[in-house]
Amino acid sequence: MSSTREEILAPVHIRGAEAAWVLSAHTYALLVPVVFVFAVYRYWDYLVGVTYNPFLFFVAAALFSAGSAFEVGQNTLDNWYLTSDTASANGFGLCDFLFYWLITAGQAVSAVAIGGDKPWVLALAAASVVALPLLYFNNGPYVVALSFANLLAIGLAFRTFGDPVVFLQLLGVAATVYFFQALLKTGAQVLHGFTTLTASSGVWFLIWAIANGAARQSNSWLLMGGVVVAALVGGVALWPYVSGLPVSRRRAVIVGT
Repeated sequence: MSSTREEILAPVHIRGAEAAWVLSAHTYALLVPVVFVFAVYRYWDYLVGVTYNPFLFFVAAALFSAGSAFEVGQNTLDNWYLTSDTASANGFGLCDFLFYWLITAGQAVSAVAIGGDKPWVLALAAASVVALPLLYFNNGPYVVALSFANLLAIGLAFRTFGDPVVFLQLLGVAATVYFFQALLKTGAQVLHGFTTLTASSGVWFLIWAIANGAARQSNSWLLMGGVVVAALVGGVALWPYVSGLPVSRRRAVIVGT
C-alpha cells in the first residue's frame, strides 16, 4: 500500500527542487493578496479619503486568492507539467476558466474600489467581467478582457495615487509573457515558477503607490524609465540562456494499491 506522501505527490510530475520551486511560487501567489489586505488596513484612512469604496479592495483580494486556488487546481489536473496543449498553458479547462474569470473580476473590482462613483467605470468594469466567459467559451482572445480590466485599474490608480510606479505592473505582464513563452519553447518547468512569480507580483506596485500617496510623495518618471530599460536589456541578454534551458524530465510516479 502506498504512503500518504506518495498519494499526495502522485499528480506532481516534476522533480525534486524544481517541484519545490514551482509549488512555492504558487503558494506565494496565494498569499500575496493577504499582504494587500494588510496594506489596505494600514492605509485605510487615506484610502477612505481618495477612493470610492476601499472595502472593495478586500473583495478584490479574495477574488485574486480564489483565482490562484483554481490555478493550482488546474495545474494539479495537468500534473504540474506544462506543455502547449495543457489547459494551464494554451488549452482550456474549467479551473483554468475560473482562474481567468476571478482574476479579471478582481481587477474590475479594484477599479470600482477606486473610481466606482463614475458610471463609466462601473460600465467598463462590468463589461470586462461579462466579456471573459463569452470570449473563453467561444475560443476568443479572452486575455483581452483581463488586460482591459487591468489597464482600467492601473489608469485609475495612477490618477488617484499619483505615482507612476503603478505602471510597472505592465512590466510584470511583459515578464510573465517572457517566461511563459520560454517555458513553452523549452519545456523547462522551472520557468513555470518564474511565470507564476511575475504574474502574481503586480499588486506590490499598487501597494507601493498607495503608500507613497499616503506619504504625499511619488517616484519619478526617470526612475521608472530606468527600471524598464534595465529590465529590457536584462531580458534580451538572458534570452539565449533562458530559451536554451533543457527540457525537464518527468518524475516517475508509481502508486501502489
